[in-house]
Amino acid sequence: MDFNYGIPQFNINLPKVQFRSAAGTYAPYGTPSKDTFTSNPLYDNFGSKEQIEAEIKSNPRIKEILEQYNIQAKVNIEELNKLRQRHLQDTRITAAKIYSSLPQELKKEANLSDIQQAALFHDYGKVLIPNSILNKAGQLTDEEREIMQLHSELGYELLKNKNLSENALGLVKYHHQTPTGTGYPVINDGFVYGIDTQILNAADKYSALREKRSYKEPFSREEALEIMKEDVKKGVISQEVYNALERAV
Repeated sequence: MDFNYGIPQFNINLPKVQFRSAAGTYAPYGTPSKDTFTSNPLYDNFGSKEQIEAEIKSNPRIKEILEQYNIQAKVNIEELNKLRQRHLQDTRITAAKIYSSLPQELKKEANLSDIQQAALFHDYGKVLIPNSILNKAGQLTDEEREIMQLHSELGYELLKNKNLSENALGLVKYHHQTPTGTGYPVINDGFVYGIDTQILNAADKYSALREKRSYKEPFSREEALEIMKEDVKKGVISQEVYNALERAV
């Protein structure tokens, strides 16, 4: 999901992580925002169209997935750049703000650097999802939804030889999973739905709700928070993470 509406600009101070950060301005959702991590070396991991194509050719699992679903290996670099400038930025900043608003004891359990790496790349796999599905104005069919859901594993496969941590890669792969394993992709026995996953899940969904998408208009801040109360009831995020989100936004 994604949503967009104008909100007053205000200054935020992102927590310091292993790469350089600074105070920035939170731009309205759905519009390109100036990211304070412009010198972040992680940006190099996005890669060019040619680099992504080379990764596809060298990765048997990616080829297997694409062949199974009869998807053409077409790199939609324009869509990736659009995500990078908007949704991925918003998710990363929102995740940092949630972390900053957590009680101190929960902060000790979270890994901010890994969360921000994963937030910046969680939808990377959409570079291989057909544009007709990504930007469809109406409801997806069951088959289209199944293809859309491939983006999590495709992103993991495209990024696993980059410089992301193992925990961050796991967050990219399982950011649509649930505590009971009813999300996607299928989990293994070692899967742990921890505080990092909750923070990324909350930041991703809130950012999506607040943005405009081809299939919907943006929700207001109040509407988005009300919708996300359902995730607390379902156990997808804890009350503490929800409270931190509410304080953060």
